[in-house]
Amino acid sequence: MKDAKKLKQILVTSTLVLGMLAISGSTSKAALQANATTHAAGKTYTGAALIQSIRQMETAGQTMGLTETLKTDLTPNTSNNIDVHMMKTTEYGAMAILSASGFGYSGKLQDAPVKSTTGNVTGVYVMGTRWEWTASVCNATTVGKNARYYDLYKISDQTSAKVGDALGLDTYTTNPGCSGWHGASKPYWLNNTSNGFRRGNGGMFSFSGSGTWAGNNSCGRGVAVVGTGL
Repeated sequence: MKDAKKLKQILVTSTLVLGMLAISGSTSKAALQANATTHAAGKTYTGAALIQSIRQMETAGQTMGLTETLKTDLTPNTSNNIDVHMMKTTEYGAMAILSASGFGYSGKLQDAPVKSTTGNVTGVYVMGTRWEWTASVCNATTVGKNARYYDLYKISDQTSAKVGDALGLDTYTTNPGCSGWHGASKPYWLNNTSNGFRRGNGGMFSFSGSGTWAGNNSCGRGVAVVGTGL
């Protein structure tokens, strides 16, 4: 029982640490070094390969130090009760909305003393003035992976915003969003099939779908979900 409790504490700690993992769109350096062989291993990724690379952190020899094997659609062959994936747009939206709630920082996050969702060291850290890629696309064929690992949108159609992603206009009655909240200055929707959503530059609620995956030195965030049956 004592060992089980200790293991649970370790998994929760790993989740919090991995939630702050930053991976560049052009090169990546792992922040969590469970496996020494991956230390500061610079790699180049383009397009949806970034979604795949973060999923592979669970596999043998990769950052998490686990032995999971993945199917071609990135779902696991067996369940190790841990799911590591690139943060989806809906997950980023949940983080952004939490930052603006009574549990977050009451002012503009870009003005916070500590760039986290709470304005102090206990929150989830954000990228500040840098763009952050999320697992979101407007052309599912460019991903070819299980839909649980990305959000799908329509080009030039902001009504395809999803509940919780903080992308919809506040004038919508069916799915009101957070466009422009907390002084966010950039509301640029997807405009090309090779694009994905970047978030954060110009305010926590800023977004841009006008940059191509391969053409921007932005960051991506890994998320670890711990639970039975994942």
